[in-house]
Amino acid sequence: MRQFKNLLSVVWEVIFIIQFIGWLLIFYFPLLILFTREAWWPASMKIQRFWAGWLRVTMGICTHIDYEIPLGKDQSYIYVANHSSFLDILVAYKYIPGYFHFMAKGSLARVPLFRIMFWRTHIPFERGKVLESSRAYQRAVNDLAKGYSVLIYPEGTQNNKRYTLLPFRTGAFRMSVETGTPIVPVTCLNNLDILPHQSDLFRPHPGGPGHLYIKVGKPIYPHECYHDMVKLKEKVFTIVMQNLSDYAAHQSKYRGKIG
Repeated sequence: MRQFKNLLSVVWEVIFIIQFIGWLLIFYFPLLILFTREAWWPASMKIQRFWAGWLRVTMGICTHIDYEIPLGKDQSYIYVANHSSFLDILVAYKYIPGYFHFMAKGSLARVPLFRIMFWRTHIPFERGKVLESSRAYQRAVNDLAKGYSVLIYPEGTQNNKRYTLLPFRTGAFRMSVETGTPIVPVTCLNNLDILPHQSDLFRPHPGGPGHLYIKVGKPIYPHECYHDMVKLKEKVFTIVMQNLSDYAAHQSKYRGKIG
């Protein structure tokens, strides 16, 4: 029975990847055109949202989002989220209400199908390369000045351990202090249970269709932490970690009760 479930899980992942690539191919040329002018970028976001939403629905993923307070579409925020799965970007299109750019590792910008998304919109960076990281940081600051939101994963890489966090890097919090932009803490509670970490892809695991639970906290302004990026980082880390711990200890209370 376990082998049969593992086989179904692998089949589900293969179908997911085929759909993921297939829809990117379908939208490649429309996106190619829309990304050429900044005035058209909001229209490209509609396509990206459709693509992400279609994948979630057709693969049997039901997303439940708990907002601590309503977030405005026209307000720019720095969204700070934990990072554990390939699903993290797909669900971001659902919980972020306005136009946004996400920061991601530079290797994605070298993949032909993803490359068009990183021409002028989403922000690639290379860990360990000071000059490129500095350029990505400044690009994000400029985007905030334009009124865009930015999504950052401060762990810097996918974390394959459930209900834990890797140490947060300071970039997002420095950006918040320097620009005065509030940070919105986001906790993806069980993305890893649905689609596993990349090193485990296609290996036996309990992943597959199911319910995703996400908690979106209220914005935290830099002045609440005395414009101290270390204190701000610690506060956000504590919020996200507490949410993960609460989910690990009381998973039953989340089923069907968020969103």
